[in-house]
Amino acid sequence: MKILFIYKGRYHIRDTVIIEYLSSIAKDYGYSTGLVYDQDLFGITDNVIYLPLLNKIFSNFNRLIRKIIKDISAHIVVFLDGFNRRAWNKEIAEKIKEIGEGVITVCLYYWRPPEERVYDYVLVGEPELTFREFLEGRLFNKAKGEYEFSGLVDLNGLPLLDKELFAPYVNFKDSYPIYTSKGCPYSCSYCEETVYKNKLGKEYFRRKYPENVILELEEAKRRFNIREIIYKDSVFTWDKIWLKSYLEEYKKKIDLPYKCFGKAEVFDEEIAQMLKESGCYCVEFGVQTLNEELKYNILKREEKTSVLLKAFSICDKYKLRYDIDHMFGIPGEKVEDHIKAAKLYINLRYLNRIKCHNLTFYKEAPIYQYAPSWIKSNEEYKADFFSTISGDKFMVEINRVFEKYYKVLPLLPKRFNFYILERNKWKLFKFLPNIFIFFLMFLLALKNKDRRFKVYLKYYPKKITQVLLGK
Repeated sequence: MKILFIYKGRYHIRDTVIIEYLSSIAKDYGYSTGLVYDQDLFGITDNVIYLPLLNKIFSNFNRLIRKIIKDISAHIVVFLDGFNRRAWNKEIAEKIKEIGEGVITVCLYYWRPPEERVYDYVLVGEPELTFREFLEGRLFNKAKGEYEFSGLVDLNGLPLLDKELFAPYVNFKDSYPIYTSKGCPYSCSYCEETVYKNKLGKEYFRRKYPENVILELEEAKRRFNIREIIYKDSVFTWDKIWLKSYLEEYKKKIDLPYKCFGKAEVFDEEIAQMLKESGCYCVEFGVQTLNEELKYNILKREEKTSVLLKAFSICDKYKLRYDIDHMFGIPGEKVEDHIKAAKLYINLRYLNRIKCHNLTFYKEAPIYQYAPSWIKSNEEYKADFFSTISGDKFMVEINRVFEKYYKVLPLLPKRFNFYILERNKWKLFKFLPNIFIFFLMFLLALKNKDRRFKVYLKYYPKKITQVLLGK
């Protein structure tokens, strides 16, 4: 019996890792597995370029159905629910029912879904746990309907991920992404992780044993000859005791350059030194805004600007590059907030780049209560942190301009930046074409020897070619 997974979206957000685990679990029970994958090129989840018109060409529904028909020997077709994927999943499942006689459709939800009759089986609970129960109990031989399972999976009891599933589409060799944990210890109002934790309980955040993470990386070195690693954990540096134990083994057995995510309030000189000595070339910090009132009341983040500056100065001292996440579209934001942040960013010595994100108002997240009326009234509202600019109508155009400016700010001389801000010349960025901004970002990447940008330059054309060739 074969199990076919259907997925749409960019690689290596939480969901792709889950599907790799599901595939490994299925193989443990003796099933063969396959994947039909829509990379959503130029779509909402594309973290490089969002162009809806091109997305309609590259993310072609009929082309995907033809690929499914070629693999219709599958007995079970599995979907994973997602914030922006629910309608797409349903449309694909309905089409499969038309063309695949006897095919069993399954959809996995974290929590009870709206009434849906399109799937044969609906599994409710943490996917890795519910799918194992589904296969072990051979529920596909029992009555169709909804099955709910409580509890959380033991991360250390899971098999190694089936990386071969996405290997044809992902450049594992140049940059291997990995999670050492699941969830987040914090509860920011806008974050997906907060939604999952609120639904499944505070125990949702947990971490693997260091030796199990090392085991995955050893296997990745053997299979893909990996050259660098990016830790996708929400806060890789959160637990200093775990981090010290892990990095000691990492240096001995893996010893590759890596990037990770930090949190200013749990970042100190000891951590910076550990990161630097173990091969970290960049730490990414979530700043979002320097308006402390908005940060605390709207985003539910508590770090003060002084705490951020301390973390940045520590990185400067140890010559450790860092990225900054800045968010646009926060209810109540003003032009002055963006100018204030820019004036601070100008003085950061080892700032690598400013990564611009757009606030997404997930309906299940606490932030949704602050969503503008034009979003609440739009039943089809879908967005991602990398896609369309959000926020109050009068700030949308301003945010677009500042997003262009922020992307190249670290490249520009300090005096020139002050001139731009003091004379309100930032407005001129409205007229700079995106291709020119991209060229300046390329120069910035060369200046800072940014490994991530090199990966994008090499990997993105491959994605386009794959879709054109129908792979």
